Amino acid sequence: MKKMFKSFLCLVMALFITLAGGSFIGAKASDMQELTADQIYKSHSASIFYMRVLKEDGTLKTVGSGFLIAGGKALTAFHVVEGGTSYEAVFDDGSTIRNLKIIKTSKDSDLALLAMEAGSRSGLELAAAEAEHGQKVFALGYPMKATKIITEGIINTPEAEINGHSRILTSAQVASGMSGGPLLDRMGYVTGLISGSLRNMSNIHICISAENIKSFIGGDE
Repeated sequence: MKKMFKSFLCLVMALFITLAGGSFIGAKASDMQELTADQIYKSHSASIFYMRVLKEDGTLKTVGSGFLIAGGKALTAFHVVEGGTSYEAVFDDGSTIRNLKIIKTSKDSDLALLAMEAGSRSGLELAAAEAEHGQKVFALGYPMKATKIITEGIINTPEAEINGHSRILTSAQVASGMSGGPLLDRMGYVTGLISGSLRNMSNIHICISAENIKSFIGGDE
């Protein structure tokens, strides 16, 4: 009798799992909403800024992009802020946050962490999962002042050795001025930070992985 009851219980559980979508794990994964390029741009645009790097005499040295993260902090590329004396973040609504403070930098990782009081603006979240071959991604940044763009591509490889360092390679188009901006996955999480381009590969661009960013922020590098 007990064996019959156990068999019946197993049959009921199997039927329930099938109707639920195959497995509990699969059901949870399917709950994650994939976003279109338009949705990502609209929902994440307020967290991305145009970076102005000034010389000691107050004149403009260079420009780039950056984005807010949690805890009143922001990220950009090291090569954007290198050699600057003061720094400004300009947002789409025209507001400018001046005299940004650099918390830490890493030339090897091409990362710079900034302190930023950005009011009610929310920060972007770093991806928990590692990037994968062929994964769809979106690059955002400012190739021109007051003109932020979004481009779409894939992860060509999540791990390529560039000058002795592991980097993501992506086909998402990157123009000068987009360095320091985010590379987002289909859910809108930051899977990388835009670093540059490869001279020997047309339309293939370099990003710092979310894993390297986490290590940099946490001080593990």
